[in-house]
Amino acid sequence: MNKYIERLYNEWKQHGKIIIAVDWDSTIESWPTIDNKEDRKRVIDLLQVAYGTGAYITIFTCSNPDRYLEIQKRCEELKIPISSINSNPIEVPYGKHGKVYANIYLDDRAGLNESLDILEKAMYKIRGEQASKLTLGETI
Repeated sequence: MNKYIERLYNEWKQHGKIIIAVDWDSTIESWPTIDNKEDRKRVIDLLQVAYGTGAYITIFTCSNPDRYLEIQKRCEELKIPISSINSNPIEVPYGKHGKVYANIYLDDRAGLNESLDILEKAMYKIRGEQASKLTLGETI
C-alpha cells in the first residue's frame, strides 16, 4: 500500500475520525476561468461519503470572512456537512499558529486528484472494516 494511503488509514483507524481541509474556489465551487466540473463532483461525492465514514470537513479558503455564510449555505445545498471554515474543527495539541490542522488537504492547486485517490483508498479500507464489524455484530 502507498505510504500516504497507509498513513491516512492508520490515523483514521487510531482516532476514529480524520480532519479533511478542502479549498473552496475551483475545488468545491466553480471558478469562472476553470472548467473542472468532473473534479468538483468527485470532491463533493467523496466528502459526503467521508463524513458518513467519520471525518470532520473544514473549508480552508482565501475567501474573505464576509463570504463564510454564503459558503456555509452552499455546502448545505450540496449536502456537505462542514465543521468549520478556516479554523480547526476540534481542539488539537499542536497550537494555534495560523495553519488549520488536517490529516489531508484537498486543493485544485495542490495535487487534487492524487489527494482524492489517497482519501478514497484509505476511506474504503476503513469502510470495509466497519462493514465487517457490523456483520460480526460488533459495535463501532
